[in-house]
Amino acid sequence: MGLLDRFKKGKTGEKETSALLPEADTAGKLLFTRERLSGEELREAVTRRFGPEALGELSQDHPVVTSFLVRLEGVEFWCAYMALPLPPEEGDISRMLEYSPFLNQEERAALAEQKSFLLVAQKGGGTAPEKKRTVCRLFTRLCGALMELEGSAAYLNNSAHLLVGRTFFLQHTAILEQNLGDPEYFPAPLWIALSQADNHGHTAIGTDGLSAFGFPELFFLDPSEERASVYQKLWLMSIFQITGKAVYREGDTIAFDPDKPPAVVKRLQDRLAVIGG
Repeated sequence: MGLLDRFKKGKTGEKETSALLPEADTAGKLLFTRERLSGEELREAVTRRFGPEALGELSQDHPVVTSFLVRLEGVEFWCAYMALPLPPEEGDISRMLEYSPFLNQEERAALAEQKSFLLVAQKGGGTAPEKKRTVCRLFTRLCGALMELEGSAAYLNNSAHLLVGRTFFLQHTAILEQNLGDPEYFPAPLWIALSQADNHGHTAIGTDGLSAFGFPELFFLDPSEERASVYQKLWLMSIFQITGKAVYREGDTIAFDPDKPPAVVKRLQDRLAVIGG
């Protein structure tokens, strides 16, 4: 049995598609340890990767804000660099560091000295699953180019409660650049946060971020495998849904291991639990 075959579903309980809709807007923040980036640095970061035609108007009229537009494949992104620390109401970085494993020690230390940030936003483009997927792939590429600037430390996605370090982000951006022609590839680790919770004698390892693409969040209930293995499964299952390869529903069975009984998908409130397997 091949790797992808293990994620194929058996019987399907619900025939209807997900009732959720993707979030039309997409946004994220790049965190920097430098007090100020020049407009020329920002201009160069965009045009070096995407060409001069990608950069629209760049404004430095405000003393601490540099704003600019980027157009990629017909999709417009609004960017605003703020020469000030991220306000606490925009993200409790110290709290998020407690459950964010994808930062090295240098990046963690750097965030204690975080001095500026860059907001990247796309308005209204993610109204359907395929459009949301396209926007997010372009968004990732743009942020990857900007994250190469000196002093970048981490990427924050408030919608998914996701904080990852520069090294992790650029690694997955590079993989995306190598797979631009593959419609079945999506950089899930940069969009889907994973975490473990223990409650009343049970362990759940699940996603945060799938709802932005119009799907219920997934979690494994009392998994028998190591956390790293469960993480890989959840990322692959997320990719399958985001790229349209599969949609998991109540009553589905998944044969991860041919020598074991299949896992069963059960709806628990607004999430889907994967039990067994």
